[in-house]
Amino acid sequence: MGPGTLRVRRRRRLSAFRVCGVAGFAAACAVALAICAGRGLSLGVEAVLIATAVLVFATVGLATKAITGRESLTYYHHEIAVLAAVALMAWALGAPVLGHLDATALGLGAFLAFGRVGCALSGCCHGRRAARGLRYGPEFAGRGLPPYLVGVALVPVQLVESAVASTLVVLGAFVAGTRPGAAFGLYVSGYAVARFGLETLRGDPVRRYARGLSEAQWTSLAVVAAMTVLALAGTIPGRAEHLVALALLLACAPLAARRHAGDILHPRHVRELARALTQAPSSPVTPVQTSLGLRISTGDTDGTHHYTLSRTGPPLASGEGRELAELVAWLDGLGEVPQVVEGVAGTVHLLDRRRIECPAR
Repeated sequence: MGPGTLRVRRRRRLSAFRVCGVAGFAAACAVALAICAGRGLSLGVEAVLIATAVLVFATVGLATKAITGRESLTYYHHEIAVLAAVALMAWALGAPVLGHLDATALGLGAFLAFGRVGCALSGCCHGRRAARGLRYGPEFAGRGLPPYLVGVALVPVQLVESAVASTLVVLGAFVAGTRPGAAFGLYVSGYAVARFGLETLRGDPVRRYARGLSEAQWTSLAVVAAMTVLALAGTIPGRAEHLVALALLLACAPLAARRHAGDILHPRHVRELARALTQAPSSPVTPVQTSLGLRISTGDTDGTHHYTLSRTGPPLASGEGRELAELVAWLDGLGEVPQVVEGVAGTVHLLDRRRIECPAR
């Protein structure tokens, strides 16, 4: 374990996650009530809105479990549902809607900041492979962490998102006293822009994708578009800021989709390759093929274990051969990167010559 790497242990894993959740809820209530007190809004009304938020939060969780058959918490689903419910309840109570949305949005940010720390402790929502980062032990395998990521340094994306949420809450608190809805707009659109970028650091392979963008990235686009419409209509302040945020995401979306389309290091493709290595035949006649057209077969020749890789369509470049060698070494537990030998028509051969020196390996 090198410098800058933190090994996460699973001791009291569930209780640690719950402690973070309880701490996040307490922080959310404190932030929301403080914003209301500073704006002269009714604390009694805010208490009713907090109770509404809790009820909606629990309902979304139960509905998700009923639909998918498993318990999961998707922050974006809860954020949208809670903010919509709070807005309707505040309107029904005759309370200032935008003022209470400011308080609720920043409260959600405080909750998220603690919640992502809990994610880091439990191994969920983890990042991609990195030179340094968080490492999870074998006790996390089968609980959201793929076995091939055990002991591997991962980008601490959960902690980065926690820092982003905390920063947005602090900034939102500064603008909350300026114009009603300013803090609400800053947090919701600011988080959407940040989340769009953070998705590129996520390493969990079970995320849903459509046309090269993850579900959260599509949601970020929809959220910023909706906030821009509200700003153009004069419902919330910050017309120019929301237009800039929308333009930024619209410009980045095709770039992100194009990158995902051919990214052999994408978490979903890495999972495919890990499975392919266990299924690859010893004969190159019928190699296993991944969704990106990567073909792989394995075999042993004169005591040397070798991998043969090729790709349908554009042939593999020399740089990709080195990337694949590192990836195969990691996924197949070789310890050392195999020798790369370029073949004909873009075929790449990876040779694990240690079998000559240690045939009983």
